[in-house]
Amino acid sequence: MVRRVYVDTAWNSKPHTCYDPAEDRFFEVEDLAELAEKYNKVYIDNTIFPRMWPQLKALIDDGARIFYFAKPWTWRRWREKYAKELKKRFGRKKTDYGDAYILSRIRDEVPKAFAEITPLDAVFKPLLIKERALARQLMRLQQMLELGIDFEEEIRDCEERLMEVRGEIVENAMEKIPGFMEIAEELGLNSNDINALSALAGLLIYLRWPYEVSSFHRAKRLLGLYKPAREEVRRFEERSGEKYGKRYSRYARRYLVLLTATILRKERNAFPPKAKDEKRMLRRLLSILRTYGDGADAGGGRIKALMSCGRPIRCSDGGVVKTVDAAKGCPDAPSPDTTPFSSLNFTHHFTVKEFEFS
Repeated sequence: MVRRVYVDTAWNSKPHTCYDPAEDRFFEVEDLAELAEKYNKVYIDNTIFPRMWPQLKALIDDGARIFYFAKPWTWRRWREKYAKELKKRFGRKKTDYGDAYILSRIRDEVPKAFAEITPLDAVFKPLLIKERALARQLMRLQQMLELGIDFEEEIRDCEERLMEVRGEIVENAMEKIPGFMEIAEELGLNSNDINALSALAGLLIYLRWPYEVSSFHRAKRLLGLYKPAREEVRRFEERSGEKYGKRYSRYARRYLVLLTATILRKERNAFPPKAKDEKRMLRRLLSILRTYGDGADAGGGRIKALMSCGRPIRCSDGGVVKTVDAAKGCPDAPSPDTTPFSSLNFTHHFTVKEFEFS
């Protein structure tokens, strides 16, 4: 039986506010992992604080599915839509209980407004957050050094910590992302390209590989590699009264830029990459992923569904979507790359321009 709960997440020591629509009941929890005892589908808002990731991972390990609100720019419209109902029930329209209630109404009307948090998200997103924070810190320190302030020792320490985190990302990618090193090798990377490998891992996570193989059009929208038509901009501004702005993941775009820059430097010593170079790299990557995601067909495609997390993976077989149980393995799936992290050679040095594209 499906039991759903909607959660307005909270920062620091404040408890999370929850709403159970089946019982029409509001309650609070300190730890999201407590919800696994009663609920198997958890819907949260778009704000996922760093301290929440261990709780979300525990929920997923207990068999629950977690969905987050993927269209936060529409939140104001939803709140205005239910303003009268919220004021009547809660006394005002801005409350934690009201926000949890709005999530339930959004799911009833637009289920596709929520996206699922995958097991790989719970593993990699905390590491990616740490990597971005260290990269920003290193950029600031180097800017201060250019101004004549002595931060050389701090810069060396930050570089070491950044490389450690990137190495941890690569190590986890080799272990948990199926065919990771094979994909990297087809792109022309090797185990020495730690920066590019960590960027590839981050990009694959945002593209939701291996749970799905994104189309080129959808990936372009995610990464902001498109130019909106004038008519589209005009209609949007007339309809909403707001200035048009592209909505895309700047974090995913940053990993694509880093990956493209490294590969271009290896192939023809070109830097920095242009948007057309990023599009070519994205198309090339998606083409490689399709050869791993497509089932056996006339073209000789393969299914690579060996996942350590044991979750089903959607693959296509002659145009038909099917589910492969990764826990049982797949006859066509190769063993994951088991190269120990200690054997990787950190010889690729990086610069500020190479990693800081927020």
